[in-house]
Amino acid sequence: MTEAGRAEFADAVQDAGAALPPDCQQGFARLAKLVRARPHKFQLLILDCRDETLRDRLSEDLDELLQVSGGRTTRLRLSAKDHPDFAAVERALTRLAETNAAIHVTGGSAWFDTPRWEAFNIRRDAIAHEVRTSLLLWLDEDSIADLARVAIDLWAWRTSVITFATAPQRLTMREPDIRAIDDRTRDERAARIEFLHRTLLEPDIPEDIRVGFALEMGDLAASLGRVAEAESAYREAVAAATDEHSRAVTMGRIADILQVRGALDEALRIRREEELPVYERLGDVRSRALTMGRIADILQARGALDEALRIHREELLPVFERLGDVRSRAVTMGKIADILQARGALDEALRIRREEELPVYERLGDVRERAVTMGKIADILQARGALNEALRIRREEELPVYERLGDVRARAVTMGKIADILEARGALDEALRIRREEELPVFERLGDVRERAVTLHKVAEALIAAGGLDDARAPEIHAAATEALAIARRLKFADGVAYTGTLLAQILVRAGRIDEALPILDEAEAGFATLGDAAGLEQVKQIRGTLSESAG
Repeated sequence: MTEAGRAEFADAVQDAGAALPPDCQQGFARLAKLVRARPHKFQLLILDCRDETLRDRLSEDLDELLQVSGGRTTRLRLSAKDHPDFAAVERALTRLAETNAAIHVTGGSAWFDTPRWEAFNIRRDAIAHEVRTSLLLWLDEDSIADLARVAIDLWAWRTSVITFATAPQRLTMREPDIRAIDDRTRDERAARIEFLHRTLLEPDIPEDIRVGFALEMGDLAASLGRVAEAESAYREAVAAATDEHSRAVTMGRIADILQVRGALDEALRIRREEELPVYERLGDVRSRALTMGRIADILQARGALDEALRIHREELLPVFERLGDVRSRAVTMGKIADILQARGALDEALRIRREEELPVYERLGDVRERAVTMGKIADILQARGALNEALRIRREEELPVYERLGDVRARAVTMGKIADILEARGALDEALRIRREEELPVFERLGDVRERAVTLHKVAEALIAAGGLDDARAPEIHAAATEALAIARRLKFADGVAYTGTLLAQILVRAGRIDEALPILDEAEAGFATLGDAAGLEQVKQIRGTLSESAG
């Protein structure tokens, strides 16, 4: 398109949107830009609009705008009578795409269920090849959440999610954390990264798509432990984003990485200076509240439990109560329980889990969050020494849910917690079997290097507890601790360097390899200093004292 053509189209978009409700004008302009920018190419646009009258008006205005430049549009209303299965929908889309620049798909909120979303997910490659047009999927908040949960790969292909509401505030729809529920194998995610990298080399990708793809590439790289690559992708997304809200969200991703690395000061600075002011200026009360929650997480990691607790109680709970967001309120109550648990207030933490969280997730039918909360109840019971009940919960309330959901990562993590209980009971051989056979292979397959490092650390500890340094298991102990420390170093995880470094240094000291132990002890000390972990620093001091006495 020529410069004059772009200017003319921009003026037409502004004129068409001028009569729309103010809160819809920006979203309408973005939608028109995306459809116009990619003629004869597949793109999936998720449009959240629960007001059918508003939806019809937006559709008609977009159609008129595109028709001026020669773009035809059409509609496909999904119904059980005309479309008994997704195959019928695919045939209709393929036919309509031959002569139209955009297809408005309505009725999806009622038509789509889990099997149909799964069918769409499976056929996504064929749809992208056959339907070379803009697919405008008009849904409501609940259907969008189902799409993101059930059809993860299809959701990752979305070009944009645009919300249209007549209320002055943003809608309260929360995009799920795709990073937390992505169970694709390491190779599958690596292949997706390569695809995204090649795609981002194309010069004429619209801003929304470029930012979205760079974010997805960063998320996938982070999940594989390729932290530097993830940060680079996020910074590319920041550079491409002209929308300040998108830029703030992406800076938050960078803060996530810094927080995991133990760079808490810089993570906190980003939260306070790069995110909060944007959300406050835009009046985005939900994003502001969520960012305050992440600030509280940092403060909690620093040991500032009182201020973290204050933020959850005074900055978050009132917002979610005012928005009527019962789920986010329950999540916040869970964070409060985490802090109380860390303080040793186990009775109140247990009460919150049972009375403030579980009933909400049960009422919402959120089986995953119910299982997670049951796991946290098991954590408390385990801390109290009620190992039998904790073990029962792990085996009967958590594992079956994750197995039914096909969540292999959550299953492996839960098996690790079962191994923790078995170790506490002295069943070291069975605990070790679980580490070796039920955890390590899964984390290796998923490319979850952080969890692999944690598991290797626990393998080394269990072998030491079994007297392994004095038997044939000593080489395995050294190998496990060495690999775990190498991962922590590569990822620049201060906690891993500190704790695993201390463990490996002690192993080397007991083997009489003092010269090798000392530089590792220095690394561990630096890690504890970064974390502000006084207990860890004291442990390093005691080890040094023991070495000095031995030398004397």
